[in-house]
Amino acid sequence: MKSITFVRHAKSSWEFQLPDQKRPLNKRGLFDSQFMSSLDIVKSVHPEAVFCSPAKRTRETCRAFIENAVFEESIVSYSDQLYDFSGVHLEAFIKEIDPKFSKVVIFGHNHALTAVVNQIGDTPIQNISTCGIVKLNFNTHTWRSCSDGTLEFKLFPKKLIP
Repeated sequence: MKSITFVRHAKSSWEFQLPDQKRPLNKRGLFDSQFMSSLDIVKSVHPEAVFCSPAKRTRETCRAFIENAVFEESIVSYSDQLYDFSGVHLEAFIKEIDPKFSKVVIFGHNHALTAVVNQIGDTPIQNISTCGIVKLNFNTHTWRSCSDGTLEFKLFPKKLIP
């Protein structure tokens, strides 16, 4: 059994003229990342490894999850392959995850996250919103054969925060 919890970075700021990879979270993004990472269902994930895009907004989103004790910083690694918007690199990355891990979290970007979740999951999702979280479970022992995943949960801040 394998599981992947996908987390889209929280809402980022366009206030300053910065290269895309250097855009930080805005006020709403900081709030959403703290709120979403405080949820009991998210804290129950217990990943063995966490993989994150090196973009500032994904690192800041990931930081909130560390601050709220969803996982330890020591299990986080960063990969340029996750700075992906099409899903091609993300899909290849998943196939190469170390087989010793069964439960992982991936922090990334759209359209890549939505495309991959729809390709390997059983429940169509129109759009993973900023700071949206989707967990898929796979009845397989290898990352290479992750397909037909079963949706365990999907959480979107706008549907949870009044």
